[in-house]
Amino acid sequence: MTDDRRGLDHLMEQNETELGFLSAYGGVDDGANSDGEAVLSALKRFLTAGGVRCETVDSKLRFPFGSASATEDGCVFTAKGVHLPLVQSDLHASGFLRPELANDRSTVTVVLTMWTMDQRRFVERLVEHHAGA
Repeated sequence: MTDDRRGLDHLMEQNETELGFLSAYGGVDDGANSDGEAVLSALKRFLTAGGVRCETVDSKLRFPFGSASATEDGCVFTAKGVHLPLVQSDLHASGFLRPELANDRSTVTVVLTMWTMDQRRFVERLVEHHAGA
């Protein structure tokens, strides 16, 4: 008999698209049990797969338009550019902590506490913006 049991991570990923709408109702403690190193690692894989040149210097991930580092709260992500394609509401979904968007939209800093479709879309928009600049 084969072992059909699956890990919690696999089940959460599998159901992410089906249950993602629940984050709109709040009640999620984004700071609880966040693994900054895991989010940073996922971010690096995502950027690299998208063709973004990355390097790690003193445990800080650097890429052409910003940087990221793991903390006890999650992964601090910073991006810089001209008129970043963001508004404040983009940073208030589940998995985003302490967002700061400059008034001129030249810099954004946020703690990523999760690595879900919301965070991937957020980073993807910034990658596309940087590639088009």
